[in-house]
Amino acid sequence: MNELEALNMLLRLIGSSPVNSVSTPHPDAANARTTLERQRKQVQRRGWWFNIDYNITYTPDSGGHIVVPSQLNSLVIYDKRFIQRGDKIYDKCNQTYVITEAVLVKKQIRILEWDDMPECVQEHAAYKAAAEFVRDELEDPQKESSLKESAGIAALNMKKQDLEEGQYNMFSQPRVVQARAGVQPYQRNNKRFYGDPDV
Repeated sequence: MNELEALNMLLRLIGSSPVNSVSTPHPDAANARTTLERQRKQVQRRGWWFNIDYNITYTPDSGGHIVVPSQLNSLVIYDKRFIQRGDKIYDKCNQTYVITEAVLVKKQIRILEWDDMPECVQEHAAYKAAAEFVRDELEDPQKESSLKESAGIAALNMKKQDLEEGQYNMFSQPRVVQARAGVQPYQRNNKRFYGDPDV
């Protein structure tokens, strides 16, 4: 479902004529697109298999600033001295936006354009937008409820694909990896329980 198809779905729900372009200046189309844009961003904010990047290096520009790309929703930086503040990286220890070294980002969530999202995500966002649009334009609880149900089914498909694509595994969790490696953070105290004669 491309953006134009989603837009026309919203317009049909309120009895408005379909349009040939997402940039049509028709008031109903403009309102529908605003709703689609809001849901496009909201659905992606959590971070899914398709819009999370890992281990990205940012280097300062000629003025010593690191400007965060506008399509990023959030980022996690390895070095706790640095955080995102506004559209720049900020050094908390030196209270400055002037950065003198490259900054390695552990994870960042990117808000993609409509056509770059997987089909199941497009469908979920479209139905969520449709429920919101019908609520605001028609105040039809029955139709809104039906659309929310469709959005819920689409959400299940999206979560299923996230599990398949993400290949999540409990054994990859940091605590499990540490335990399987035989790391014993309280090793000296543990000797007492195992009858170590040296204790």
